[in-house]
Amino acid sequence: MTCYYKLARSEARGSDCGKGVPPKQFALGPANMTELPPQLRQVRDFFFKQALALSPERTYLHQPELIKNQTIFRLEDLRKHLNNPLLDLDFVQIIDKGQLVDLRAARCFKIVQRRQIKFVNRLVLQQHLENGAACLLEGVDILEPQVNLLATALDRAHSCIFSNAVVFFSQHGSEAYRGHLDTDDVLAIHLAGAKRWRLHGRQSPRRTHLVELGESEMGPLEAELVMHAGDVLFLRSGTPHQVETVGDYSLHLSFDLCDRAAGIETVFDLLLKRYDRDSLRPYGAVSEVLEKVASLGRTEEFRREIEALQQQHKAGYEEFRRSVAASRVSFFDPLIAAEETKTEQR
Repeated sequence: MTCYYKLARSEARGSDCGKGVPPKQFALGPANMTELPPQLRQVRDFFFKQALALSPERTYLHQPELIKNQTIFRLEDLRKHLNNPLLDLDFVQIIDKGQLVDLRAARCFKIVQRRQIKFVNRLVLQQHLENGAACLLEGVDILEPQVNLLATALDRAHSCIFSNAVVFFSQHGSEAYRGHLDTDDVLAIHLAGAKRWRLHGRQSPRRTHLVELGESEMGPLEAELVMHAGDVLFLRSGTPHQVETVGDYSLHLSFDLCDRAAGIETVFDLLLKRYDRDSLRPYGAVSEVLEKVASLGRTEEFRREIEALQQQHKAGYEEFRRSVAASRVSFFDPLIAAEETKTEQR
């Protein structure tokens, strides 16, 4: 899994899906239609049957009360993870009064046989939450098997997608993010409380100046809606939005449907290597160099190279999902079962 993480990080910047690589849709076969628990199937079906079928001019789709009495992730689950003294603080962000909190003060350790055993001082988290702070929990697909199952299904929508799952807890007057837009499509499941979303007109793709957008930078307001527990929202990339917690608090789970195609940096790097092997003679004009590079990118050989790279990455993402699903210690199961049998027989 270590190698996988390195691969995922190296491709995290890629946001151009398949320049020269035709996008591939992944059909859900019969086995995939029954593998998820009912609530996860509802979300998956909403995404595949309604969100992906959305007309090009539509930027969002809101489905109120899709899930009744949702159990995908609850406040109790958030409490469980934040109360884990061994929680990796890289998974957590606390935003207090609009400022990201430096959590180094919460990093503690004790010395055991000359080794540092690290743990979290949860009182630091408690103090900021009592102060009205918002909290963001990353890596929920790693922490929660159910969420990983749903992420596995969502990943099948496209050869480029490798989704990321994040939980947002906010309190009235305190949000994790101000006005911003996402470079990838987003699927949000509201879990508890209520939150108002203000959606603005979709903007042209870019990879910079995405957050802390002023009112004039947000563009015209297109829609306003309130999300309640069980609601699901699909939001297309490049759609500026602002959120506001209605009531005391709000909790939602967001899937960033990340485009992990070979990014522009990777493509240019591969083209440069090809140009190193097949370049122009000295003193050529810049326009001739650009045309040469472009011609190398149009070859069938280069197309196959990019496609093979993408397939390799997709296989790595699928292996990651399988590894997370199987990553548990089952050694003690038969011992515990035997102890329970003994207890029942007494």
